[in-house]
Amino acid sequence: MNAKAKLPIHKRLFIFFNERFPLHIYIPFVVFLYLSMNFSIQALQTTNVVIDTYTFVGLISSLLFMLLIRMFDELKDFELDKIIFPNRPVPRGDVLKSDLHLIAVFTFISLVFINVIFAPKTLLVFGFVMVYALLTFKWFFAEKLHLNNIFLTMLTHQPLPYLINFYLLHTALASGANYETFTIAHFTLLLFFSIPITIWETSRKIRNKEKEDGYQTFSRVLGSSGATLIPLTAVLITTALSFYAGSLLYLGLSFFVITIIAAIYASIFYIRFIVNPSENNNNLETTATIFSLTVSLDLVIHLLFAINISII
Repeated sequence: MNAKAKLPIHKRLFIFFNERFPLHIYIPFVVFLYLSMNFSIQALQTTNVVIDTYTFVGLISSLLFMLLIRMFDELKDFELDKIIFPNRPVPRGDVLKSDLHLIAVFTFISLVFINVIFAPKTLLVFGFVMVYALLTFKWFFAEKLHLNNIFLTMLTHQPLPYLINFYLLHTALASGANYETFTIAHFTLLLFFSIPITIWETSRKIRNKEKEDGYQTFSRVLGSSGATLIPLTAVLITTALSFYAGSLLYLGLSFFVITIIAAIYASIFYIRFIVNPSENNNNLETTATIFSLTVSLDLVIHLLFAINISII
């Protein structure tokens, strides 16, 4: 008996979202990160930050983009997951591949509809990002080449979250009466919010030698210690960007102290794994998550004390 015969579609969708995209986690996470970026971008021009149509478009789009990328990954890894992750809902038969297509199409149409109807000022940037997202889904029409080279995949796919953040940044620039011009200061904040994604993505694809399997990881190519230098370097760059952002936004001394503590914390765990790449020392993904959330939370809390928020 197949999954379709066993479970109705609403139960299949519930299983998928519960296990692969839990909304009770992703919604507050997205709200926090998007508003952090939005308020930071607006605060470069004024302490009077507004929440308007473009704020809500950016907020909803950030969640939909995250879901769309999840669906692209699920569909691209459909066959591989049967071998490496057989207990996930699709490989074990509780969710159908057609369910994934349904979610992906609905998400894509929703993104286009919301942005075409409610965000005409940022439509050009949005369109470019959507085209790039579709190209990553199709492996830039060179799937075999990408599957055999993780660094090529990183080179072509890692720009996507940066581009999505670039679009989201423009929804902040479009908030209010005037569409502000993109500057070097905005680019700095774009990197500050985007590089932690690289930290997390690389950290989750680093394993100690005994845990390597058929899954493509950076540690298979560079070794466990060598691969860990990538997220460690990204942590140091993010720390420097955090200091620069703090100076641009005139944040208090405590902001810089917390940034230093977060950087030291992350560096200790990465260096520990470089020195001794054992399974017990491999908590790199958790380290990346805690560091990224800490520096973002550090920024937004200090920023809230320095701005005035109005809804228009």
